Amino acid sequence: MILTRHFVFVHIPKTGGNFVRRILEEHAAPDWQVQRLDDHLTYADVPASHRELPRLAFVRNPFAWYVSWYYFQKKTRDDFFLQVSDNGALGFAATMRNTFRARPALEHGEGPFLQTLWHMLGPGLEGSRVGRMEALRQDLSRLMQECCEVPAAMQCAIDSLPSQNTSKHGHYSQYYDDELRDLVLAKDRAIFDHFGYRWESAGAN
Repeated sequence: MILTRHFVFVHIPKTGGNFVRRILEEHAAPDWQVQRLDDHLTYADVPASHRELPRLAFVRNPFAWYVSWYYFQKKTRDDFFLQVSDNGALGFAATMRNTFRARPALEHGEGPFLQTLWHMLGPGLEGSRVGRMEALRQDLSRLMQECCEVPAAMQCAIDSLPSQNTSKHGHYSQYYDDELRDLVLAKDRAIFDHFGYRWESAGAN
């Protein structure tokens, strides 16, 4: 989470947060009063001093988010991932099937990504202004401009800074079979409906 005098940025994992952090920490003017807290604090952790400010965040196509999560976990290997992936031996599809039934709340409730959004931004995303990672540079500029004036130097950095912390894997459509695709569509339906995401094959316009 990053506090500024104009807004609060809530860092949803695997949605371009490292790019936003670099922009704010390296290119914001001193009077923005940028302060970095723990990376993945939630809306409930916003200090009272900043609670009335807009909350900015980013979302991502759930199909792509799960692939990115899987390949990130292949490197970091936390306890939950080791449990659902047979200590890292299983491929993406088998790991995701285990993930969706690992706990009652996942088997019978919403998908992990949707639950993450509700947890970090609040049910219904109330009070949050959420951009799409697929349009990160444009949406970051727009969201900040809704809160304050964005200096020309900062806009230049948004346009030119290389992408940060990118994973090395193919287009998400390579990793799903029809059953898993339909499962994600059902479990994370609110994200697809609200942000207009849909299934796209590699190379689709």
